[in-house]
Amino acid sequence: MLTKEKKNEPLHCVSSASSTTTNNDEVDSSSDATMNNNNKNNAFAASPSSSNFFYFDNEAARQLHLFQYRGQDLSLMYVYILSPLAAFCVNQLTPRSVAPNTITLVGLVLMITAYATIWYYVPTLEISPQQEDNIPRWIFFWNGAAMLLYQTLDNMDGKQARRTKSSSPLGLLFDHGADAINPIFGSVNWIIAMMLNPAHDTWLCFSVVFGPYALFYTATWEEYYTGELIMPIVNGPSEGLFGGAVLSFISAWYGPSLWQQTTLWDAYLLPTAQQYLPQFFSQWLPLHLRHADILLLIASYVMIGEPLSKIIFVAKTHGSSTLYNLLPFATLISCFLAVGCMDLDIWLSMPRTSLHLCAALFVDMTVELQLRHLTNQKYNFKRWILIPLVGF
Repeated sequence: MLTKEKKNEPLHCVSSASSTTTNNDEVDSSSDATMNNNNKNNAFAASPSSSNFFYFDNEAARQLHLFQYRGQDLSLMYVYILSPLAAFCVNQLTPRSVAPNTITLVGLVLMITAYATIWYYVPTLEISPQQEDNIPRWIFFWNGAAMLLYQTLDNMDGKQARRTKSSSPLGLLFDHGADAINPIFGSVNWIIAMMLNPAHDTWLCFSVVFGPYALFYTATWEEYYTGELIMPIVNGPSEGLFGGAVLSFISAWYGPSLWQQTTLWDAYLLPTAQQYLPQFFSQWLPLHLRHADILLLIASYVMIGEPLSKIIFVAKTHGSSTLYNLLPFATLISCFLAVGCMDLDIWLSMPRTSLHLCAALFVDMTVELQLRHLTNQKYNFKRWILIPLVGF
């Protein structure tokens, strides 16, 4: 699922040390971010003890305290609906004693419960037509409700941090980690809610899983170099999550098989296209497109266009060497795709285990990228944890 960092909100803390909080309703366009990005040359210092852990060197600790979040969400839905709703919930319904990280954690737990509920009833990711009547539809309703609650809580935690003056970069890191974990829950539940068959709809399932990942990683990667997070007018955390919730509600009301029907294409879209498009183009149109196919074609515009535009922008403004830090994510995608092409049964025999592995690797690389941004350190794109996957 498409997720975000705190937009227009200060950072909340997981330690007693607070960072300097700024008003994030507007992007700070000062040159500090550019100056700091030029200094990302120091790696974490390894602990001299026998432990495998790492610690911050003095410079990293200093940069952590100096960090200030810069960002803005241009989504009209966020500005006029989601942000005011979150502000109301914080100011009118949330006690000051509630820690911002508690709000973040509650949202993640809600998504985990929705994922676990659907997992219980559909352990294989696939609903056959014969099984549909045996699957309770309320599980899709709960998934949609959990998404909306998660979205609202994710917008609330930053506002609560500002309200309680408990902001810190480590709070942002905690929120970012929770957001990095979440996409797999939404993606898998969407696959089931649309009644996709991983064996026959492999490419669609692949796009549902890795599309949100691509949005998330490239947004974090862009922020690492530019020092600010600008969410476009249509983005995953706002319109994406809301759309995913609507998808789940539709599946709860009409049943997942609705997404396998072709009524919209057969009765409306195809005749209209044949009427107005030149014959050269109309002859290439497919005779049938399922509702799921149409939905994912529309979503692909965002899932491909937004990451691509970010990559081009950062490469032009900060140099082609920035592309090296895309290698971990590119390797993750390539390896999963290669294994699936060689023997799809490897993934199909243990689909959830495979997806959980993918999620763990994604969270590892994304959270460290964010941590290096917070401490103004160089990101090591050589992810040794990927070696077993590459070797496999």
